Amino acid sequence: MQNSDSNPLTDRKTLIAIVVAIVFMIGWQKYLNQRYPQPIKNSDPGVALGGANPATPPTTPPAEVTKKSAVKTEQLLSFESPKVRFTISNRGMGIKEYVVKDYKDSEGQDIRLGFAPTASLFEIRKTGDTQPLDFDLKETSPGHYEGDAQDTDGKFHRELVYNPENGAFESTLTITGATAQVSKGISFLLPETIQSTKSASWFMPSYNHQDFFVSHAGKTETINFNHAKENLHREYPEVALISVGTQYFTSALLDRSDVIPDVTFSADLAHQSALADLSYKPLQTGAPITLKQTFYAGPKSMDVLKKIDPAIAGVIDFGYLAFIARPLLAIMKWFFGIFGNWGVAIIALTLSVRFVVLPFNLMSVRSMRAMQKIQPQINELRARHKDDPMTMNKETMALMKENKANPLGGCLPMLIQIPVFFALYRVIGSSVELYQSPFALWIHDLSAHDPIYILPVLMGITMFFQQKLTPTAMDPAQAKIMQFLPIVFTTFMLQVPSGLTLYMVVSALFGIIQQYYVLKGATPAVAPVKIVSGGKKK
Repeated sequence: MQNSDSNPLTDRKTLIAIVVAIVFMIGWQKYLNQRYPQPIKNSDPGVALGGANPATPPTTPPAEVTKKSAVKTEQLLSFESPKVRFTISNRGMGIKEYVVKDYKDSEGQDIRLGFAPTASLFEIRKTGDTQPLDFDLKETSPGHYEGDAQDTDGKFHRELVYNPENGAFESTLTITGATAQVSKGISFLLPETIQSTKSASWFMPSYNHQDFFVSHAGKTETINFNHAKENLHREYPEVALISVGTQYFTSALLDRSDVIPDVTFSADLAHQSALADLSYKPLQTGAPITLKQTFYAGPKSMDVLKKIDPAIAGVIDFGYLAFIARPLLAIMKWFFGIFGNWGVAIIALTLSVRFVVLPFNLMSVRSMRAMQKIQPQINELRARHKDDPMTMNKETMALMKENKANPLGGCLPMLIQIPVFFALYRVIGSSVELYQSPFALWIHDLSAHDPIYILPVLMGITMFFQQKLTPTAMDPAQAKIMQFLPIVFTTFMLQVPSGLTLYMVVSALFGIIQQYYVLKGATPAVAPVKIVSGGKKK
C-alpha cells in the first residue's frame, strides 16, 4: 500500500502535474506577449487610435523646404460613397485620406487608413527619391483617374480605377523613354501611423495590434509593429502580396506585373510611422514598361477579399491552424445567416464542435471509469512489486489491457479540442464580422473582453463543476492541484475577446450536462478484485 503519510508535493506524479500546469501557464503567457506585447508609449497626444495624423508633423529640413517650393500647387480630387470617402492627390497619385464610413473605432470615429506624415497611400516615387512624382491629374468619370508626369527620366502615365462594388483599385502605370535613373526602380508606398493602444499589464496585454504582412517567394510572414521595442527594417524579395493594418482593417497591394518586385518594410518609433516600400527594379531603359497592381483598403472581410481576388484574401492570416480556422469561420457565418446574431452563431458552432467530439469524450469517460475501477488493484501491484519495476509494469499493463483501461484515454478529447480552441481564438480575434458585434445584455462587442467579467467567472465556475463530475484516476494530491486550473483559466480569459469566452462557457456547460447523463446511466461499481502473482484474478 502507498504510504498515506508521504508528502504529496514530493510525489513524482504530483510534481509532474505541477510542472505541466506551470509550463502551460508560461507558454500561454509567452504566446500572448509575443503576439500582443505591451504597446509603445505614445508621446504625442495628437495621434488617435484610429490612425490620425500627428497633431504636430515632423519638422521638414531646410533642404526639403527649398525642394518643395519648386513643386507646383497640390491638386486634389475627392470621392465619396455611402461606404468610403477618399482624396486623390496629384503628388504620386496617392490617396491622402481614406475613410471607411460604415465602421467606427472605439471612440465612435470613422476608421481611417493609410494616414501618415511620410507619404500618401499607394503613392508613386522613383526608388530612393524623397518626393513623389508630380502628375497632371484628371477625373475622367467618378472613381476613374488618370495622370501624366514627365521629367528628364521619362514619361509616366497612370490610370487608377476605383470599383465601388468591391472597394478595390486597379492601377496601371506605363513608363516610356525610361532613362538609367528610372532603371533604379519605381516604388509604390503603403504608409501607416503607428497607433497608441490602451494601457495593459504584462499579464493581461492589449489585444489591439498592427501588422505588416508579406507573401514572398512562396512564403508568408507577419510582423507586429505597434509594440516594437526598436525601429524595424526588413527586406523581402520576389513579393506577390503585402498589407499594412490592424487585425480588422488593412491596406493591401497585390502585384499583377510581369516585373517581380521587392519590398522594404520599416517602422520609425520616434515619428510613430510605418512604411512598406514596394519597388520594381531594375527596369529596362528605352522600351515601354507597364506595372499593374490591385489595391484594397478597408475591412478584412473574407467574402469581400475573395470577390476581389482569392489571393488577396491571404492578408487574413490565421497562422498554421488556417486549415481549421477557415472552415470554422465558414460554419459560423452559416449559423449567422440562420440566427442573425454572432453570439448565437458562436453558441451553435460550440455545440456542433462538442457533438463532433462527443464519441471521443464518451470513449474517454469509459476509459477513465475503467481506470478508477482497477485503481485498487494497481496500488496493490505497486506495493507488491515495488522492488521489481519491470514485473510491476508488465502486470499493470496486462491488468489494464484485460479491463480495457487506458490511462491516456482522457487526453484524446483535449488533444482534439486544443487546436479547435486556438483556431477559434484566431477566428474571433481576426474576423471583422465580429468587430463591435453585440450579443445580448451587457455584451455589446464580441471582439472585446467582457466589460464586467461575468463570462470569465462563469467559465471558471463551470470548469470547476465539470472537474467534479469527471471521473479521474489521479490520486487526491494531484486532484487538489488540478482544482486550481479553473482559477488559472479564469485569469487567462479576463482580457480575451468575449466571443471566445462565450465559446468556453458553452463548451463547459455542455461538458457538465454530458457528464451528468453519463454518470446517471453508469452501472454500479464492481467490487475490487484481489490480484495474485502473475496478474491473474482470484
